[in-house]
Amino acid sequence: MGHGVNLQGGPSVTSGSMGADTAISDLKFLAHGELREGQHQMILDGNQVVGEGGFLLANAPTGIGKTAAALSTALSVARARESHTTILFMTGRQSQHRIIVDTVRLINERLGPTEEKVSLIDMIGLRGMCINELALEQGSGFNRACGELRSKRRCKPFLAESPGLRLRVLEDPLHVSELVAMARNHTEGKLPQPTCPWKVARETAGRADILVCDYNHLFIEDVRKASLGAMGLEMENLIIVVDEAHNLPERIRMGLRRTLTLKLIRDARMELEEYREDLERQPNDSAVTAASISRSRECEAVLKRFRNRLATWIKERRDAARNPGDIGAEVEVRVEADQILGMLRAELSGAVTGEQTDLDGLITLLSLAQADLAEDDDELASDRLATVLAILRRYATSPAMCVVLNSKGDESRLTTHLLDPAIIGEDVFKTVAGGVLMSGTLTPPTMYADTLGIPKGRAVTAAEYPSPFMADRRPVMIAKGVTSLFKRRSEDNTARIRQHLHALLQHTPGHVAVFCPSYAMLENIIEEANWPGRMVWVEATGWSKNRVDGLLEDLRQKREQGTRVLLAGVFGGRLSEGVDYAGNILDAVVCIGIPNAPKSVHNDALRGYIEDKHGKGKAWRYAVMQPAVNRILQGMGRAIRKAEDRAFILLLDDRLLSHNYRQCLPPTLSPFTAEDSKRTANMVRRFFARHPDPARGQG
Repeated sequence: MGHGVNLQGGPSVTSGSMGADTAISDLKFLAHGELREGQHQMILDGNQVVGEGGFLLANAPTGIGKTAAALSTALSVARARESHTTILFMTGRQSQHRIIVDTVRLINERLGPTEEKVSLIDMIGLRGMCINELALEQGSGFNRACGELRSKRRCKPFLAESPGLRLRVLEDPLHVSELVAMARNHTEGKLPQPTCPWKVARETAGRADILVCDYNHLFIEDVRKASLGAMGLEMENLIIVVDEAHNLPERIRMGLRRTLTLKLIRDARMELEEYREDLERQPNDSAVTAASISRSRECEAVLKRFRNRLATWIKERRDAARNPGDIGAEVEVRVEADQILGMLRAELSGAVTGEQTDLDGLITLLSLAQADLAEDDDELASDRLATVLAILRRYATSPAMCVVLNSKGDESRLTTHLLDPAIIGEDVFKTVAGGVLMSGTLTPPTMYADTLGIPKGRAVTAAEYPSPFMADRRPVMIAKGVTSLFKRRSEDNTARIRQHLHALLQHTPGHVAVFCPSYAMLENIIEEANWPGRMVWVEATGWSKNRVDGLLEDLRQKREQGTRVLLAGVFGGRLSEGVDYAGNILDAVVCIGIPNAPKSVHNDALRGYIEDKHGKGKAWRYAVMQPAVNRILQGMGRAIRKAEDRAFILLLDDRLLSHNYRQCLPPTLSPFTAEDSKRTANMVRRFFARHPDPARGQG
C-alpha cells in the first residue's frame, strides 16, 4: 500500500483513498495497457492534487514507472485547463531525456483517434545542439563566440528562417539528437537550409505540450528570466515535473555558490582597464563614451583600493582565528557579507571624479566589460566578480546566506553559501500551476516540502509508493560490528569490513559495486587489499561522463567474457548517482559506512538555520542524517533498474540499525542483519542459488 500525507491539514491521501474503482481505461494518457503496483495510485494521487493546483511529492522507487505516471497526470491536468498549459519536465540527466521522449511516443500510440497527439520539445545546452563548426573549434569560450556570431549576424544556421522545420518538430516527439540531425539536413523547398536546432527549440517550446530541459530554466533566477520569456512561456501556465527531485535543493544552493578572491578582484580590474583602453581607441568622442571611460577609470581605482583594504581585513580575521604559533594553519571562519560590501561602498563613495558610481553601477560596468571583451575563457573575471557582488548585495542581511572565509597558506577565499533553497523555490512554487516532484530517494517527501518552500496555501500530497521488487529479488542486509564512525575505526574494524566483502564476492557470480564515503577510505579498504578472482576498477576524481559511459560498455563486455569486476567508487561520485547500470549488469552493491558531511563552518550554519526555521528536532536529520542516508539509497539503487532485475545489497555500518538512522530509511525497507561474515556468506550463497542468472536483455 502507498502512504500519503496531505500537508495542509486536510484529509490524508492514502493508497486506495481516491477512486480506487477508477478503471485504467478511464485514464487517457497511459504509456502501457497495464499499470504496475503503486503506479496506478501515483496517477490517481497526482490527478487529484495537481488538478487542485497543488503538488505531488512522490517517493517512487525505480521500476514503479514514475516517468509514465507523472506524464499521465501532467497531461490530464494540462489538457483540462482553459489556457494553453506547458509541462516543464526537468531533469539533470541527459540519459533521462530519451526515456521521456520514448514514453510520450508510447502515449501517442495509445491515444484514441479523436485525441490530439502530444507534442514535445527536447532541449539541452546551446553547445550540445550546435551544428556550426564553432562547436568543435571552441572549448570553454563557446558561449561567447556563439553570442558574438549571432549578434553580428554571421551565423547562417541561426539566421535561417525555416517555418517548415518548426512545424515538423511539433508533429512527432523527437530526441534532441534527432532534432539536431533534422535541423542540420533541413531543406526549404528544394534548397538546403541548415537551421540552428537550439533556435528552433526555443521558438517552438511555447506551442508544445511538453518541454524537456534542465532544472536551471526554472530554478536559477537569471536563466529563468532569460529563457522563459524568449520561449513564450508564462510561469502561471506551467505544470512542472521535477525528476530526481532529491537533487533539487543542492542544485538551487549551488546556483548561488560563488567565490571571491583577491586574484579575482585584480583580474577583473585588469579587464576593466582593457575595456577602457578599447573605448579610448575607438573613433568616438561623444559625451557618452567619455563618461564611460571616466567611470571605468574610477572603478579601476576603486577595485584597486578595495582589494588592498580587503587583503588587510582578511589578514586580521585570519590571524584572529589562528592560535598563537599556528602560522600557516588552515583557517575557516564565518564572516558578515555586509562588512565586505561596506568596505566596497566606502571606496565607491570616495571617488574623486565627477563620474561617481554606486554598487549597482559597478556591477553593471563589470558585466559590460565581460560582454565586450573577446577572450577564450567562457566566463571572465569581471563577470564572476559582478555575479558574486550581486549575490552579496541581495542577501547581505539575510540569515539564509552564509559567507565563509577559508585561508590556507597564502591563499584565501570568501565563499557564498545559500542555506535555504526555499528562498528561490518559494517564488517558483507559488506561481506555477502545480506539479509532480519525484525520485526514488525522496525520503521523506515531507522534508522536501519544507526544504523547497512549497507555500502552505497550496495543496500538497507527500506519498511513498511500494516498490515493485519483491524482497526476494533485492534483499538488503545490514552488518553488525562494523562502521565508518571515526572514533570506532581500527585495524580490526577494517578487517571485519573486508571479511564481509570477501564473503559476498566469493558467492556472487557477477560484477559487484562498492561505495565508500571518501577516496581515502576507498584506498584503505579496497586498494590496499587483494581480491582474488576479481578485476578491480577504482573511481578517480575528475572522471568524465564519457569515461563512465565507456566503463559501462566495458562491464558488459567483461560479463560476456566471464570476467568478474569489483567496481569501487565514492558516495556522491560519478559511479554512485545518476548512472543507469542497465541490463542487470551489477549482481550486488556494497555500501560501506555513512557519508555524513564533514564538520565545517558552512554545515554548522546550515544546522543552526534549519533549527531556527523548522525546530531543533529536524535540524540534525535534515542537515546531516537524511542527506547521508539518501546517498546510500542512491548507491543501493544502482543495481536494480527494472522489475526483472535481481541483486544483493550489503550495508556495512551498524549505525543504520539505530533508531535515529533507521527512521531515515524508507518504511517499506525490511533489512536482514548479519552478526558476522559467515552469515553474509550463507545469505549471499542462498540468494544466488535461487536467482543464478541476471535479467539479461533489459538494457
